[in-house]
Amino acid sequence: MTLYAEVALPLPLSQTFFYLIPERWQSRVQIGARVLVPFRGRALTGFIVSLKKRRANKEIRLKEIEEVLDEKPLFAPNFLSFTRRLSDYYYTSWGEFLQASLPPTYVLKSKRMIHLSAEGGSALKKEKLSKEEKAILSLLQKKPYTATFLQRRFGKKSVSSLLSRMSRKGYVHFQKEIQKRGRRRLRPVSSLQKQLEIDFGLSRKLRNFTEAIFQKASPKAFSPWLVFGSEDERKALYFNLIKKVLEREEKTLYLVPEISLTQHLIERFEKRLGKEAAILHSQMPERKREAEWLKVRSGEAKVVVGPRSALFSLLDKVGLIIVDEEQDDSYFQRENPSYDARRGAWIRAKQEKAILIYGSARPTVEGFYQAKKRGYLLNLEQKEQKRKVNIVRERSRRDITSQQFRESLREKLNEGEQALVFINRRGYAPLLVCSNCRHIPKCVNCDIALNYHKKKEKIVCHYCNYSLPKPEVCPECRSRIIRLMGYGIEAVEEELKKYFPQARITSFASDEVKGRKEQEWIVHRFSEGKIDILIGTQLLAHRADLPPVSLVGILYPETLLGLADYRASQKTFQTIGLMMDHLQDNGHGEVLIQTELPSHFSIQAAASKDYDSFFKQEMKLRRLMNYPPFSHMIGVLFQGENLRILAQKSREFSALLKSEAGEIEVLGPSLAGVKRLKGISRVQMILKARRKKYLDDALQVSLKKVRLRGTISVFN
Repeated sequence: MTLYAEVALPLPLSQTFFYLIPERWQSRVQIGARVLVPFRGRALTGFIVSLKKRRANKEIRLKEIEEVLDEKPLFAPNFLSFTRRLSDYYYTSWGEFLQASLPPTYVLKSKRMIHLSAEGGSALKKEKLSKEEKAILSLLQKKPYTATFLQRRFGKKSVSSLLSRMSRKGYVHFQKEIQKRGRRRLRPVSSLQKQLEIDFGLSRKLRNFTEAIFQKASPKAFSPWLVFGSEDERKALYFNLIKKVLEREEKTLYLVPEISLTQHLIERFEKRLGKEAAILHSQMPERKREAEWLKVRSGEAKVVVGPRSALFSLLDKVGLIIVDEEQDDSYFQRENPSYDARRGAWIRAKQEKAILIYGSARPTVEGFYQAKKRGYLLNLEQKEQKRKVNIVRERSRRDITSQQFRESLREKLNEGEQALVFINRRGYAPLLVCSNCRHIPKCVNCDIALNYHKKKEKIVCHYCNYSLPKPEVCPECRSRIIRLMGYGIEAVEEELKKYFPQARITSFASDEVKGRKEQEWIVHRFSEGKIDILIGTQLLAHRADLPPVSLVGILYPETLLGLADYRASQKTFQTIGLMMDHLQDNGHGEVLIQTELPSHFSIQAAASKDYDSFFKQEMKLRRLMNYPPFSHMIGVLFQGENLRILAQKSREFSALLKSEAGEIEVLGPSLAGVKRLKGISRVQMILKARRKKYLDDALQVSLKKVRLRGTISVFN
């Protein structure tokens, strides 16, 4: 019998491909297995998603599968169904999602290697060769190389034509090679005894909440909840839920926004539950990542912890999915394959008929609204922390910080206390401007002003890292008067060192703190009391391992309000709250917020830790502007090198969409907020509708009729 396989490839393509299964592989081929297939002159690792006895299109000549790579399928039917639904929801490649679930060693690719032939060896001895031919053949005597390597080695614009001539002469021949790396053996389940911690701290309220959650999910059924409360209360509830799930012989997927949180959680799981847990994230060393992946696949790991990419862990018998700090933007992946792990968790939990827990002290407006509306909000009644919060506007023209800010800082330092100061701007100043002609130096690759970094004496692009020495004169009018506009973390550090010369002051920003080890070292020194004032951006605010301090200073949080984003107020509220979380919970802590917009509702609500007040005000604005949760929005970003052609094509797509639109609103096309990024021009459109189905129907028809390089971003 002739069999055909439908294969998903890890390429940014919306379609799957059919391949003929040769007789030698028909006994091994299975849905969910990896296969090696030819595609446009190279071999790729693909994933079988279905098997057919009939061809989809008899007019197309099908290629054969080259090799079946797995004796047993890697992907269960449930996982294939989940990734397919996620792919459809986000208009993203199915194959790329499947690849994201595997360690890099499981994705094989072919290389086209160039070998020296016998004729080439003879020609070298006779020396009847050109200079370029002799150089290439001499190198190939050692071992075969790729054309890319040869081109880089000899500095030619292209060696392909030269290699083609040499191939016709018989000097070289091309051979496709697959590099297969050895598999690591599955580790046996550990039988070591662990010293368990006994938890006596679970209140009757939390026990009742646990029973209510399991009662709703019994018999096994999809059951979503939004847990609204403080971190300590949420974690206590999480551990009780995990314990109950383990008793049912089911497993837990625990998503966190930051990689730095994973190891601490793993240690707590193993101490409190005595069960094996695994960490999965993309920045792990290759061998470590494969070992953890095998731990999950073998069934040894009962709990998987990780950031958004852990959503794709091959965990079976999933009974509970936790998405902690639900409000965090790091759950959204902008690059391909684009998706939001929060929505992905919903889709997977529904597929697995599992309990889904979103947790936050400052949930997204959309998430809180839906939880209230659909009756799955679980309010833990957060314990109010006693603290003094001052919102300050006063500032002299020559200083960044106010006198009141510095007096509070001096008082804490005199008491031997430490302080954290946050400002969400990197570098010394956001831009330079000529006082004479108003020229602003911009990046040659991106449509963005270059940031001034005083420590390096450079102006730098924060998108592509293009940099120049700081100009002494204006490049346009040759004027010597170059002014700094705004201020960043370097300027704050400089000013505080001027006013507090005896204090030990360190800054913590991505430009200066390179790598995780250096970050850990600074946090360790601060924990040991060797730093008096630690200044940081949001990078520091996300550190859960910072010791609490008696003074938290927040400088100009309103910069987030200037974002071209309907969620700007929400991000401002959440960021201030995140920074304030580092305050000591002893009644003597003080927060000082210095801002030019002291009366803005997001700043006022964050200062008083009043989520309800913020939510009510934000909902009024969202309803007025018809933003989510009162609508569904999809962003379409078009990218290309030629802006004129891009504008024309995007207008054509807009017209096509409007003809199919029905009940959707099409805004644009218009230039993106950053109209050029890394040399690529960008045009955007926003689509709004009351139901996502209206958007899907219009896009599914329109996308088939155009060929454009674009990215679809689903906002909710």
